[in-house]
This record gives sequence, C-alpha cells and structure tokens, in this order.
Amino acid sequence: MDVLAVLTRLFSGAQAVGVQGVFQFEFGEGQAVWAAVAEQLEVRGGRHAAADVTIEMPAALFAGVLEGTQDVEELFARGELKIAGQLGLATLLPQIIQAARRGVAVEKPAATMNQRYPAQERPSDRLSAAQPALQSIERRPLASLSVDAFRRDYLAHGTPVVLSDALRDWPLFNMSREESIRHFAELKGITRHGDYAQKTFSTERDFRSTSIAEFIASLDRPLAPGESPPYMGNNLVPPQLLALIRFPEYFERSLYIKPRIWIGPKGTLTPLHRDDSDNLFAQVWGQKSFILAAPHHREALGTWSTSEGGGLEGCEVNPDQPDYVRYPAAREVTFHRIVLQAGDLLFLPEGWFHQVESVSTSLSVNFWVNSGRGW
Repeated sequence: MDVLAVLTRLFSGAQAVGVQGVFQFEFGEGQAVWAAVAEQLEVRGGRHAAADVTIEMPAALFAGVLEGTQDVEELFARGELKIAGQLGLATLLPQIIQAARRGVAVEKPAATMNQRYPAQERPSDRLSAAQPALQSIERRPLASLSVDAFRRDYLAHGTPVVLSDALRDWPLFNMSREESIRHFAELKGITRHGDYAQKTFSTERDFRSTSIAEFIASLDRPLAPGESPPYMGNNLVPPQLLALIRFPEYFERSLYIKPRIWIGPKGTLTPLHRDDSDNLFAQVWGQKSFILAAPHHREALGTWSTSEGGGLEGCEVNPDQPDYVRYPAAREVTFHRIVLQAGDLLFLPEGWFHQVESVSTSLSVNFWVNSGRGW
C-alpha cells in the first residue's frame, strides 16, 4: 500500500467538511505518516514535530478502514486503534473517510473549522409546516402500535411518539448496573468534559478516551462547585454489546445506521439541535428530559449549520431562556417537554429540534435510520 498516495486521496476533500489540523498516523515498526490539512494539503512520511492528533493502528487495519471492511469507531472501542492529542479533531475522521468515498472535491475556498453557516430549508420543514399544529406528544404502549400503523400515522407525517414498555426483550434493560459493567470491561469510549454544552459540534470540546466500565463506576462521584458532569455521548455500540439490545421492528434492519450509546450522570445536557435522519431513542437506565420543536421553526430558532452545504445543525435560541429581543419569532414556537422513563422508546423524526438532559444517572441507546423519508 502506497500510504502517502492513500492519505493524499483521503484528505483531499477534508477542507470540504471543514477540517483543519495535522493528523499523525503511526502503523508500527517505525512506519509513520502525517497529513497537514489547511488551505493547502501536505502529506509526508515520518513524524510531525507538532501533530494535533496521533492515530495509532496496524497498517492492515488502516487498509481495512479505507476499504470499508473495518470501522474506525469499532476499532477504537476494542482498543485496536489508539488516539492521542485532540480527540475532538479525531472524531471528524469518519466524516473525512465518508467524504473521500463519495469523491468530495474542493471547488471553493476551504471551510473554516467550527464556523457557523445559515441552515438551509429541508423537505421536513415543508412537511411540518403543512401539518396541523401538534398539541402534545402522544404516549402509547409498544404493543398497541403495529408496524403498519406506525408507518401510516407517525412516520409518513413526521410525527413524534413515545412508546412505553418497549425494552422488555432487551438483555441490557434487564441487567443491573453492576452486571452490565462486566460486559463493558475492556471497552473504551470518548467522554466530553468541561463546558461541552456551549461548544456544541466544535472540535474545541475537551474529549477524552475513557474505559466504559470505569466511567460507569464513577457516575455517582460528587462534582465540585461549578463543575459540569462528564458525558459519554454518541459512542458506537461495540459489537460485543449488540447481542444485549434489540433493533426496533418499525424499519427493515438494513436501513439502520450502527446504533449509538449515551451514558452520563444527572445534569448532562445536549443543547437544542436537529439530526438529518429519523431516530429511535431507547431509554435503558434512568430518566431523560426532551424539549422538542417542530422542523418548520428553523428560522425562528436561529438555526445554524457546520457547513455551507448542510451539516450538523444547532440553534441560537435556548428553549429554557429564549432571547425574544434577538429572536422575536421564537415566541411563536411551541416547545414540547417530555420525560423518558426507563423502558421508553421515542420516535424522533428527522428535522425535529431537540434538547436533551439527564434527569438522573442515565444510559440510552439510539438508532438513526436511513429511511429516505421526504428525501
């Protein structure tokens, strides 16, 4: 494998997804290569004196990542890929790989990392605007909602619904915390620390590599005054744990994106934002509160994107303390507040804005879906 040529192809579209920095790759046996991504791309063999992030893995696994036979996040969770330096920058590696596979080319000046752009209208915005105003989020038992009824009454209209008593057949749901920790032994995840809520979607957040078992064992640690609780958010469910969960039957298995796991103590917060896929969110331990707003309120909420072509989308408006002087149209937004109990499953349609906070020590699993709805 010509590593220099491969890395040049890999990072040639990195500017298009707003990535800048020096990536150092170490493959063992003295083999190292670095890629400096800025207005120009520079790739060279050897070790860089001031790399922003260092990624260590065997060359054979790296080849598998590029071929699509190995998953970066799975390798990290299993300890076969090690990361040092700015983990926030390393979290963009999957996006870089996807861009390279799509053949993304830079046809305009490089995007600025962590810059905000106006969010574009989506089909889900128009679908939402055409629906009668939702008065509340319906809650119903899982057994009462067939697949056909779900697709007809909720999926087709982009309407959220909470399903109770939905995880009874999940081994993970039926385990005690102590029992589940044994299954997390030797697995790693990425945790967020410090003021991560105010740096949503930014590589400047304080990310750390942490043992999942040790993190869970530390969840009840008292916090210092003013200290934000750490959060193990948006980590891939490791292959070893897939047997402990169940994929909801509302979509064909082939449409599901690899599920994610979220673990944290009371007080962890993800500010108001929206995703680009339908989402089924399962509450395994504890309680989580959601504040929801319909997609057509995009402008009223001051929605911004991480890239001009559409990327991760956050909001300027804080639903708990709306600034009606700067965003007067936010007065017209209906914020729906719900609390997920252990065993609940929330269907969150693509485009719906949501702010999420742990009411208690919490473990959740979510399933994004390539449903193709509205696109």
